[in-house]
Amino acid sequence: MTPVTEATIDQVFDALGQLYGVHWRRRCADAGWGEEVEGQWVCLDASGEWLRALQHLSEAHVTCGLAALNQAAGEAVAQGRTAWPPDSPMLFAKACRLRPEPLGLPSSEEAWRNVQAHAFTGQPFIHDAVAAAAEHVDLHNLRSASYHQLGEHRRQFQHYYASDNRDCVVERVARGASMRPRAALEHDAKRRQAELAERAGRDVAQRQAEADGLPHAMTADQGLRSLRAALKGA
Repeated sequence: MTPVTEATIDQVFDALGQLYGVHWRRRCADAGWGEEVEGQWVCLDASGEWLRALQHLSEAHVTCGLAALNQAAGEAVAQGRTAWPPDSPMLFAKACRLRPEPLGLPSSEEAWRNVQAHAFTGQPFIHDAVAAAAEHVDLHNLRSASYHQLGEHRRQFQHYYASDNRDCVVERVARGASMRPRAALEHDAKRRQAELAERAGRDVAQRQAEADGLPHAMTADQGLRSLRAALKGA
């Protein structure tokens, strides 16, 4: 994962300023996050407080945190409430839980619906990440599951798709790991082995042809004449 840097914190301050406007500038002035320049308060992490508080996170976490605050602010405005900025960097860090959507993955709901559609109708997986998490679900038993069992299957899927589990999909995406399902990776590995074996066979055949004085490539007529000669020799 790409760690949080001073540049990341600058981007966070800019994003919070755009999201909360004057409320963010007042919060920064009250908390001392910045400095006064020509009579205007400039919001920045002058003391490094935010960098220290967020240094255990990655840029992916920060992306998810900003997305969560943006969503919460949108809901507040829709309900006629005021959207307030975080009181501290630690409160901001609490919003930085990894989530699928900010990382470009289908939402948990969309992913689970796709898993059910795949199990019942054979619909293709909409994303490699969904397929990777679905490897941990018994798709055969899912088709005959009771309502209670369906909930268990769903919890199993969510555990590997979007949870605090380090091996879940969102964690792997944040680390830049491959989302190719294990079966697909094994297929790729076998295909590469087959291709290498075929190439090695061609090389051996070519070297044998050269040893026999045959050209690298022959026309149809040349091939026919060679075959006739070989039959006569036999």
